[in-house]
Amino acid sequence: MADTAALYALTGAVGGAVLATGGAVLGPLLLHRRQAAERQEAHQRQEERERAQQSREDDLRQRQQQFELQVVERDRQAEAERERAADIRARQSATTQRLLRMRATTRAWHLLLLDTHRDLRRGQPVNPEAFSVAWHAARDDVNDAFDDALHHGLWIAHARPARLLAGDGRALPHRRSDQAIDMTTLGEALIDATDAVTECVEAGCPLPENRAAEARSALTQLEVARESLAAYIVGRLAALGVEMERGLEGPTPRS
Repeated sequence: MADTAALYALTGAVGGAVLATGGAVLGPLLLHRRQAAERQEAHQRQEERERAQQSREDDLRQRQQQFELQVVERDRQAEAERERAADIRARQSATTQRLLRMRATTRAWHLLLLDTHRDLRRGQPVNPEAFSVAWHAARDDVNDAFDDALHHGLWIAHARPARLLAGDGRALPHRRSDQAIDMTTLGEALIDATDAVTECVEAGCPLPENRAAEARSALTQLEVARESLAAYIVGRLAALGVEMERGLEGPTPRS
């Protein structure tokens, strides 16, 4: 009986020792595993946060790149628009200058004839050779002005070439344009008035009344033809957005 009790006591002691030893070993092991799992979980959460942060940074970088590309494209479009506007302004300015030159050269020729006729009416002789040189120079200026306009599509005669533009061998092509007027009337008016005044110059002073009357009539017809040209030019300038007073030249002096 005593031996049995001793055996039980020994077994209990051994079992307790085993349990104590197992607890001493198992406890730290479980703690280590739990800590490792916690570290793994924390590491995973950190990686997820880093991936999320990287994703946000990549998205922000992509948006920044897209914004920069949009800015570059807007700048390119703005520059292209500025270049187009500058080109339009340059072409409008060139067209305006050509139109004004057409008006100025015909006015200069007209004034030469008016001044010569007035001098003769006042009894002041005019040198025929000097007059011939002057009106041929005026005609050449008109030729150059109208040829320049023609080459840039500003002036296309509806009818046969006007004699003033054929004076040096050049001629207008027979084309039509909705923005042109018949050049023949103005050309013939200039030549007719020039012929009439030339006859007056050759007749000398005192100027015969019939010559003076013929020249005066031809100059009146030239005035009407130039008014048509002025109206055409004002209309073209208005189409270009250029405001201009109709009376800018002032009235043409009459003999």
